[in-house]
Amino acid sequence: MKKLLRFFSLMLLMTIAFTSTLYAQERKLTGTILDENKTPLPGVNVIVTGTSKGTTTDFEGNFSILVSESAKTLSFSYIGFFEQVVEIGNKTKFSIILKEDAKQLSEVVVVGYGQMEKKDVTGAMSSVKAEDFNQGVMSSPDQLIQGKIAGVQMTPSSGEPGAGVNIRVRGGTSLTASNEPLYVIDGFPIDNTASDPGTSGVYSNSARKNPLATINPADIESFDILKDASATAIYGARGANGVIIITTKKGKEGTAKVNYDAYFGVSTISKKLGILTADEYRAATAAEGTTPLDLGANTDWQEVMTQQAVTQNHNLGVSGGTKTTQYRFSVNYLNQEGIMINSGMERIGARMNITQKLSDKVTLGANMMGSFTKNNNLPYGVGGALDGGVINNMIRMSPLLPQDYSSANQLEKNPYIMATNVRDFTNTQRVLGNAFIEAELIPGLKGKLNVGGDLTSAKRNAYLPGTIEWVGKGNGNADVRNNFLHNMLFEGTLNYTKTFGDTKLNALAGYTYQAFGSEYNAINATGFQVDNIAEYNLNAASGLVIPDSNKESNKLISWIGRANVSFKDKYVFTGTLRVDGSSRFGANNKWGVFPSVSGAWRISEEDFLSTSTVFSDLKLRAGWGITGSQEIGNYRSLPTLDGGKSFSAVGIGSGVTYNNYANPDLKWEETSQINIGLDYELFEGKVFGTIDVYQKHTKDLLLELQAAQPAPVDVFLQNVGELKNQGIELSINTVNVAKDNFTWQTGIVAAHNKNEVLNIGDYDQILTGAVGGRGQVGQFAQVIQKGLPYGTFYGKRYEGLDESGNAIESDDLHVLGQALPKWTLGINNSMTFGKFDFNFFFNGAFGHQVFNNTALEFSSTNDIYSDQSTYNVMKNAVNEGIRATKYNSKFIEDASFLRLSNLTFGYTFDMNEVKFVKNLRLYVSGQNLFVITNYSGYDPEVNAPAGGTQVPPIGIDYNNYPAARTFIGGLSVEF
Repeated sequence: MKKLLRFFSLMLLMTIAFTSTLYAQERKLTGTILDENKTPLPGVNVIVTGTSKGTTTDFEGNFSILVSESAKTLSFSYIGFFEQVVEIGNKTKFSIILKEDAKQLSEVVVVGYGQMEKKDVTGAMSSVKAEDFNQGVMSSPDQLIQGKIAGVQMTPSSGEPGAGVNIRVRGGTSLTASNEPLYVIDGFPIDNTASDPGTSGVYSNSARKNPLATINPADIESFDILKDASATAIYGARGANGVIIITTKKGKEGTAKVNYDAYFGVSTISKKLGILTADEYRAATAAEGTTPLDLGANTDWQEVMTQQAVTQNHNLGVSGGTKTTQYRFSVNYLNQEGIMINSGMERIGARMNITQKLSDKVTLGANMMGSFTKNNNLPYGVGGALDGGVINNMIRMSPLLPQDYSSANQLEKNPYIMATNVRDFTNTQRVLGNAFIEAELIPGLKGKLNVGGDLTSAKRNAYLPGTIEWVGKGNGNADVRNNFLHNMLFEGTLNYTKTFGDTKLNALAGYTYQAFGSEYNAINATGFQVDNIAEYNLNAASGLVIPDSNKESNKLISWIGRANVSFKDKYVFTGTLRVDGSSRFGANNKWGVFPSVSGAWRISEEDFLSTSTVFSDLKLRAGWGITGSQEIGNYRSLPTLDGGKSFSAVGIGSGVTYNNYANPDLKWEETSQINIGLDYELFEGKVFGTIDVYQKHTKDLLLELQAAQPAPVDVFLQNVGELKNQGIELSINTVNVAKDNFTWQTGIVAAHNKNEVLNIGDYDQILTGAVGGRGQVGQFAQVIQKGLPYGTFYGKRYEGLDESGNAIESDDLHVLGQALPKWTLGINNSMTFGKFDFNFFFNGAFGHQVFNNTALEFSSTNDIYSDQSTYNVMKNAVNEGIRATKYNSKFIEDASFLRLSNLTFGYTFDMNEVKFVKNLRLYVSGQNLFVITNYSGYDPEVNAPAGGTQVPPIGIDYNNYPAARTFIGGLSVEF
């Protein structure tokens, strides 16, 4: 026993001695690890190179580790950042800055109902992150990516703050229904119907407002755009026009960050129309021997009606979190004046995104936003003559008349008096949010419940006062309208991931229920003796009072499924199926089935390319699928009645009448698409991009056909039409220079699309695009016809002038051009010089035309050569000797353009010595700096809401709100 005790005592003494010697040979190293914004990084792996010894950083980014005297280097690694190896030497304290690895960060992309590693994506999609967004004044999120994505064309409806944007993904797939893509915000598919209830009367005819303008662009983290059917089929009857997935910024584990961003800007009109000045007007009429109404003025009406518009924008965000809770809160204020006087928008909003882990297997999350938007609507009116608003009369009004000129003639409306006296405001309140719970049910299987709501309330109050002479005392007109939209979502999904040797499986199954509704009411009243608060005191109307109201709803119920299989990270296959049931369609076609299949071959993983010094990544993709469009409005398959009143000298009558035939066979428009693509990366990421070719075929287009008479209605809706889109998309990105003090990267996107109408049922042709202006009644600018693209301009060719100054035209009608561009282009360059950064972005479109209806209306010099004339005309019309105008090819203009859309120059300060400030950047930026184009109108990117038949026209410029040129200065600071 004593021997045993002596043995253990000896072993204990030897162990203590060995341990003391060991610790005597080790030393303690400490340090802090930050990202490039000087934000602490928790969870960074700190490893003694060549050993398994290591630790991780704490919540504050700090670490402490004991290393042997023989340790030479430490390795620091963190997901999304470049690994850094540092020599230890004699140092005991370290301050490490890790740089983001953009390639790693982009490897996970958002797809329908989940995320996926980019290398496993088999469909055609594009992603744009926050660092690549457009700079400058952005009133809505979609402006952040204009021109950035191949195959996605965005055309502003006007230059008015908050105006709508027409977005086309790989061309339009419908003639009569919506061609807008589906938007999904943080997993919530929204209904992007315009909420502005509109107005009626001469002051009201402005372009539709953008529903996305209620959302703060500064809250957006990324856009993922799904373009081909294999990617969009998961959204079924809403996927035909593409899907834009918007992900908002979330909190991350780490210390709280406070970010404040602000900018101030000044905007001016980017171009004036070439109408006669006062001197030119007097010279022209004197040469003609006529006597216009000359009150001795020298008025530049475009100068009077425009202003240096001031914009200010403020964003404050707080984000951070622990391992179990991540949060981000933000508030925003935007005040944007329009370049036309008495116009603009103001928005205040807030957002909360929070994620809470209840355990290792259960996570709760919520994304909520609320906003209040006030639009000061300019009564600019896209009509002419008696219906003309501010823009039309700004161009028409003679420069010989003073700014305060007043007349009782409705054809002599002073635009300044209109703009400063008409009251027209829209107040929009929106609450959008969703909450989810996600749980791991068994290893590899996660279940998720997601519920959400989108509530929008918009009220528009407009008043045309009787103090305006052409309105008349006591004839004031008030128009008050309310619109309430609601969208409720419930969905449950199961996601299973499993690796079987060399095979990875990612499977999705789910059920979704979405209900939409709207309620609308309006009152138009006339005969107000007192103008002050008439629109808020409708009982004071002594004249006609016309009420209107409407209520609608629809539901969409769906089953979804998707399987993604990857073998050896070389061969990837994806299959998708969605079954949609929509209340919008006929009793015989309530359900639709939308399948897709696609595959990818990662050629770069093959042995014959494994040692290539050229190809660092190469993936070939191919896919096919079917998607649909249900955006036809509600109740179109049902027999419906419409109530109304009629007014005559006898009295007021009321009643109901049929306004729609029943069609139990009515169904969605169906688009099948084939896509072949190539993703490439050369020279270890110095050159990378994509190439895609596609063909889309849409059938069962909805058209109104003539009903056999006698019948209670003249037309009924049928699935009869067909059209085709085919094209190619290219993107290339290059890292031109990558040095410590100088970097330069270039990105280029280009796309070509060809559209062709294949069938329009019983019609030989459908005319659309009503020509505006006096004397143009019954004229149409566009034709829908088999073999021609949608948006084809059609009419007589201009062949010169006769001796009287009247147009000589061809006898026959001809194709005069097309509104859809043949090519679109975007070019971006980003550079850094030490702490300076510089970025400039060009976008363009080529091979298309615009109908300049404004030039047509104001090219008749007979208008100024009549005695006591108060009209103005285009200079070119006087120079060319045009006396009277008609619609013909002269006014179909080449609209190709190349625009310097943005140029930004910034400087980031070194804030190491400032205790409470981590990062500070100042910048200046210019938007719409110049446009290279032959187009004579305000701007070649235009799409005025011109009238027509059942097919809405595109590419028409008529009395549009001008585009602005903007200069801003801003700062971004992180505390």
